[in-house]
Amino acid sequence: MTIYADTSFLVASRYPHDNFHEAALDFYEGHEEAIWLWSPWHRLEVTHALRQYTQHPETKPALSAGDARQLIRRLENDVRLGYFLHLEPDWRDVYRTAYELSVSHGFELTFRSGDLLHVAYAVESAADLLVTFDGRQAALAQAAGLVVELPG
Repeated sequence: MTIYADTSFLVASRYPHDNFHEAALDFYEGHEEAIWLWSPWHRLEVTHALRQYTQHPETKPALSAGDARQLIRRLENDVRLGYFLHLEPDWRDVYRTAYELSVSHGFELTFRSGDLLHVAYAVESAADLLVTFDGRQAALAQAAGLVVELPG
């Protein structure tokens, strides 16, 4: 089974004070044998989200820049060690699919452009499952024909 985890899941799995941390860990442990997909989009969005946690005073407890760097290093090391499969479909196809999803569902569903990229990447990489804590992204993924799980 191939699993595409979005940013909300990956950040929750790494940041111990995220509201969904325990649910993310439980889900991951139950699916350790699966192939977890990784993309350049993950690298950008997940690491940026962790860096941004240092800028938000409402994050409890506040994430220091040093702690964010350490979380990012551990994540990138896990990618290098093969805990994630770096699978990169043709990005022109990903963008085409994202555009088509916007055309098909942009008037009826609410979602971000980043959600379009996650879902399009999952579609183009033929993921068996998309896992997220984002309900809007889940609705888009289901509309795109993906099997979706919102853990917890």
